[in-house]
Amino acid sequence: MAATRQRRRAHARWMYAYELNPPQPEPRFKKIRTLLRRARAAARRSGRLWTGRIVLETNITHILVVTDNPTQVNALDQAIEAELQHLNMGFALRGPARFALSLPKPGRRPAKKPARARTRVQRKARAA
Repeated sequence: MAATRQRRRAHARWMYAYELNPPQPEPRFKKIRTLLRRARAAARRSGRLWTGRIVLETNITHILVVTDNPTQVNALDQAIEAELQHLNMGFALRGPARFALSLPKPGRRPAKKPARARTRVQRKARAA
């Protein structure tokens, strides 16, 4: 029973995003990239999942974060928000939203797809 609970918890993920509008040029994110890299390294040392990415688009810029526990990153959130305010970037924080990864059960192979039947036209084209 305990192993089942641990397996369920291990696959639960939380995602949240900072949305920056108008979009910003990449050089302005140097310090934020450093903050994201340090947070990822700290989470890895403590055995947690945490990753952050900056996604530059034409209409909006996102800072996407995926973690296994959103309550443990308050200091990082404050540091990111302080840097965004320092750079005079308007932003909105969306989330956290929970999502689960659908992984196959251990020891089970996925079902094979049935072979596709060929039509008469396909057989003639192949024979020619």
